[in-house]
Amino acid sequence: LVHSNADACCWSINVAAVEEDEIVPRELVCVLSRIMVQSVATSQIASKVREKETLLRITLPLLEGEGCQQMLLSDLFPTDERGLPNNSGVRHLFTPLNSQHANMEIVDMVNQQGRVLGSLPRPYIHTWNILHRGIGMIVSKDVDIFKAFKSGKTPEVYVHQRTSTKRIFPSLFDMFVGGVSSSGEDAQWTAAREVAEELGLKRALDALENKQEDQIINPLSEELFQCTVCTSYNRCVVSMFTYTCDTALESITWQEEEVAWGDYVPYDIVTLAGEMSIDRLVEKSVWPGSGC
Repeated sequence: LVHSNADACCWSINVAAVEEDEIVPRELVCVLSRIMVQSVATSQIASKVREKETLLRITLPLLEGEGCQQMLLSDLFPTDERGLPNNSGVRHLFTPLNSQHANMEIVDMVNQQGRVLGSLPRPYIHTWNILHRGIGMIVSKDVDIFKAFKSGKTPEVYVHQRTSTKRIFPSLFDMFVGGVSSSGEDAQWTAAREVAEELGLKRALDALENKQEDQIINPLSEELFQCTVCTSYNRCVVSMFTYTCDTALESITWQEEEVAWGDYVPYDIVTLAGEMSIDRLVEKSVWPGSGC
């Protein structure tokens, strides 16, 4: 329920949980109600008012009962000096629900087209398998992977074994670098940040941070395409990239908590391993990592 006073300087947003609904867990209802508030504030209120001092009175369900918050519309979506969201408004919405989660990384909930619906603390993404944004990347050795194929050569790509402590695909071999985008973070920046954090390859991050310097060549491609990954424990709209590692300029140093082993592997071997995994799944209904 959304309504305003006569001069539209004060708006009330009321989201009520249906007490009889035992199918949807209460915490999930609380999380999604806060996404609804952000969507309503953007689509129904911000588009109708120009006054930054518009007051919002927000009533939302809690794990027990409900709570009321007041905040300015401008405080719900504040930005920093660079015009990027600082997420303090989102944290304010989620603090009554879980103050510890509210202080953690904020990420975006999206629809299947990747359009942002609202933002929320990252733990809820994993707890309730909420669709969010992320990146995937193939790292090739010394030559752009597409140029290698065009020239008839077999490129080498970096393959690593994930640590046993990883929440997703523990101990499996992976040809991708991947990660979750923070709220408002451009996908290319996510890719540059992730490859720097996971493998110590920082040329892309340096190139993005020093765009005015023409001599800096970015080894990271533009976004190639998007795909949606959906499993029982991870749902993500993934933006795909490639990264060309010039081994004369940089070398891989992985995070021990992320990577157990890694090396460059000819692409045809990676392809063969993937085909064998698919055949094993089709013929024996054995998912990778669950044994033979």
